[in-house]
Amino acid sequence: MSQPKTILITGASGLIGSPLCLALKARGHTVRTLSRGDGGDFQWDPAAGTMDASAVEGVDAIIHLAGESVAQRWTAAVKERILNSRVASTRLLVEGALKQSKVPGYIAASGISYYGIDRERSVDESSETGRGFLAEVTRQWEGAAQQLETAGSRCVYLRTGIVLSAKGGALAKMLLPFKMGVGGRIGHGQQKMSWISLDDLVQIYVFAVENEAVRGPINAVAPEPVSNNIFTKTLGKVLHRPTIFPMPALVVESLFGEMGRETVLSNLGVKPKRLVDLGFQWQQPQLETALSKSI
Repeated sequence: MSQPKTILITGASGLIGSPLCLALKARGHTVRTLSRGDGGDFQWDPAAGTMDASAVEGVDAIIHLAGESVAQRWTAAVKERILNSRVASTRLLVEGALKQSKVPGYIAASGISYYGIDRERSVDESSETGRGFLAEVTRQWEGAAQQLETAGSRCVYLRTGIVLSAKGGALAKMLLPFKMGVGGRIGHGQQKMSWISLDDLVQIYVFAVENEAVRGPINAVAPEPVSNNIFTKTLGKVLHRPTIFPMPALVVESLFGEMGRETVLSNLGVKPKRLVDLGFQWQQPQLETALSKSI
């Protein structure tokens, strides 16, 4: 374990932030929270460009998790909010960090959507970026921290896949129909799904905080992506329910539009090459085990 650090976290009350705060404190780190409401230790309003300047003073690292939810039907206004919430908030944190005598490290949530929507072959951190709205969002999101890298800060971008948790995210939305026995594959079912258990994702963040060798883009996914068919059958097996009611791609597109095409129907087999090279150990590398512990 590294020396105890002081860490500022945005999105600390969210799906990832809540268990991450507990995990960091349990390892002896000091956690500060930055919130838009009164619940945090410090307040900010990224849309207005305001932040309590003292939030960044004396911190060793910033973990940036906050951002507008992607899981909603996209209109022009929603897409603008999704992009601006990530880019504007990053710039605000960067501005505060650059004013410090010692520029803190920066660890940010990002997405595997950086690689696009549909890739025939597996990708890793060396792969080029892809097409699509979310790919553009992740490019700008990561790019907004470039000044920190130039200033010598250790910057980490955790490109995260589908997070397995019954408390939120894609799995939580899938559980009700699957528990009722009306779940099934989505589209043709051959599209690759790159996933990570919430427990392992939290440990990846802790690993990034404590390991100075972690820097740049990191694919925060389990070692092996699976097809939607396999994911569906495994979830049904864990829940002891049939999975015989497919959802055609046309239904997904009619319900969710562009968001459905770029998320639910995307085909991305993402490999965590950097984590493997760095020696990270997954506690739940197998899908069935991860689903069993997640629900």
